[in-house]
Amino acid sequence: MKRHSTSPSSERTKSIQIDAQAFWRLVKQCGIPNYPKGKKTESDLTDFYYHLFNFTKQGFRTRDSLTSGKKKFKNVIMTNGYSISFLFTRTVKRSLATTKDPSNFIDDIRNGYDIWGVDPGVSTILAAVDTSVRQRTTNLDEYYHLCGYNDANFIRKKHQEQYTAQFLKISKLTEDNKYHRVCKSLSRKTLFQEKFCRPLKLKFQCYIRKQKGAHEICKRLIHGSVKYIKRASAGIKTSSAENENKYCPPAPLDHPDKPRKTIIAFGDGMFNNSLRENRGAPVRLIKKALQKYYRNQLEIFMLDEYLTSQIYNRCKNRNMDNAVTEKSKRRVHTVLKCKQNTCNIVWNRDIMTRHNILDIFLFAARNNNQRLDVFMCQGATNDQPSV
Repeated sequence: MKRHSTSPSSERTKSIQIDAQAFWRLVKQCGIPNYPKGKKTESDLTDFYYHLFNFTKQGFRTRDSLTSGKKKFKNVIMTNGYSISFLFTRTVKRSLATTKDPSNFIDDIRNGYDIWGVDPGVSTILAAVDTSVRQRTTNLDEYYHLCGYNDANFIRKKHQEQYTAQFLKISKLTEDNKYHRVCKSLSRKTLFQEKFCRPLKLKFQCYIRKQKGAHEICKRLIHGSVKYIKRASAGIKTSSAENENKYCPPAPLDHPDKPRKTIIAFGDGMFNNSLRENRGAPVRLIKKALQKYYRNQLEIFMLDEYLTSQIYNRCKNRNMDNAVTEKSKRRVHTVLKCKQNTCNIVWNRDIMTRHNILDIFLFAARNNNQRLDVFMCQGATNDQPSV
């Protein structure tokens, strides 16, 4: 847990960690009664901690509750000389994808459930297509708009221009005397909150809209959204007079209809960090949100994306080349053109990838986890199921 303070770093108190060896040495020197002698185990240390401190105010009413449940005591404490903090660990489920093979979904495919092939990316967060050839696309700019980052930057810039002199004065101060001079120049607390603490509220507003934006993107694969003629969770109302966007709360019953069971063949390419000077795409965030909101109606299967963006979806041929602009003769990476005379079709990489992911998953489900030969790695065989 991070702790923030407005005081200079030289005046902040520092905490030290007390492990089992240091704690037993302190107990022996202080002469605390009921000190166990001989070799002491982790269980003895937990018993001594439980009788020495009152854990009931923290929700641990029994001794066994310290070592069982979601939170477990690590027998480590932190102290800065006048206060004590206890260190706990929390068990987290890391794996969100299903452990099934594609052949286990053959009954769901025959029953007509929704099967989606999803290609994650950088500039385009999700590019999806289902068995009914419905297409869903969400780019990065749209995600930042749903989360309210554009509105926050506009309000923050407008606020900073209003108090330019004060911001310049603070930026010139050093780290040591910044805190004292600011407190002297801004004597009234209300003035300080009006000028500097108000923009900090934008961070919490963006956090709320970030959750709603992720939910809205997930609905496009399960229920549909306002982008595809459905009701939305995150509504945006634009005011032309003030040149700023305002958030409209959703209706109480957003999607009363129960969603159908959905299976998503999710590409294993994760681009959470910046790539080629682009902003990071929150692919893992969307994947976790899908599992959170539709846990019982959704299953995600992670699929290898090898050669899915280089092989033409219809003729299953790798004989493709990048399109070239007429004037500058510059190659376009995102656009590919088939070299066969009978085909000669121009394809976008994202569109081609999501179609290939869906075809690979359906082929593996119907052919005992076998992968199409054109998408196999060199030297690999089809004896083992594709993961």
